[in-house]
Amino acid sequence: MLRQVPVPADAVALAHVTDDVAWLHGFLSRLAATGFPAPVPLPAFAGTSWTVSSGSLWTLVTFLPGQVVGWAPAPPMAEIGALLARYHAAASTITPAGQRPSALPLADVPAILQSGQLAAAGVPASQAALIRTLAAELASDLAGIDQAGSDRLTVHGDFTCHNVLAAGSPPTATGVIDFELAHAESALADIGYGLWRSGRPHQHADRLDVTRVRQFVHGYAGVRPITASQAAIIPVYLRGRGLQMIAKRIRAGQPETGMLAQVAWTRAHHAELAAALEASLRG
Repeated sequence: MLRQVPVPADAVALAHVTDDVAWLHGFLSRLAATGFPAPVPLPAFAGTSWTVSSGSLWTLVTFLPGQVVGWAPAPPMAEIGALLARYHAAASTITPAGQRPSALPLADVPAILQSGQLAAAGVPASQAALIRTLAAELASDLAGIDQAGSDRLTVHGDFTCHNVLAAGSPPTATGVIDFELAHAESALADIGYGLWRSGRPHQHADRLDVTRVRQFVHGYAGVRPITASQAAIIPVYLRGRGLQMIAKRIRAGQPETGMLAQVAWTRAHHAELAAALEASLRG
């Protein structure tokens, strides 16, 4: 898969872009050694898998066969969750090479959303007030989670059904694509990231389907066990994902807050989600 993206002319910004792709391709190369089915960088540009030429960044990785699962009913959510657990098992054998240059870890999200950047981006005052409240709650929740003792690894960052490939009849999950949001973070956060989209009943829903969420975590825990207390904090990471998306857009000067409705729903149903995830470990 050959990919072309424009790059900035500014030398400092360009260095940031090249450091970022070097970080990602370095990780993918090490991941390949584990045998996990993911794109592998191909050293076609004078011994490297990427190059900058004529104002563009060119990257080359292997093609993975299969069809994107998306909203198809098969393979089931439990199988998608199990594949994420397999990925985490493989990634846990690879020490992260520091934090990815382009990453926005959850721990950095509250400061952005509580800063003057909301007003600068043009977010309406009523929305900004709610976002600041949600950001403060996220900061408090994250502080209450033992980050130092959590299982930190290079997360996929967007492990949704739209980045999972399947093949066969009936379809089975065969691989994962699009590591563009990979970074160092808690493994539990990666579960929340994936469920933010794939836990919905359909693309345009601003709520989650608790059954889909429960099945995903049940499949994950069947491969890589988690405790009831760990399952109960996944809703924090789900809510954090929505706020992280808002923070990325605010940082870029874009007042896009359409995901706020799902954040509010997740907040209102926190106890229900936590109970369902704890129950998912029992079957």
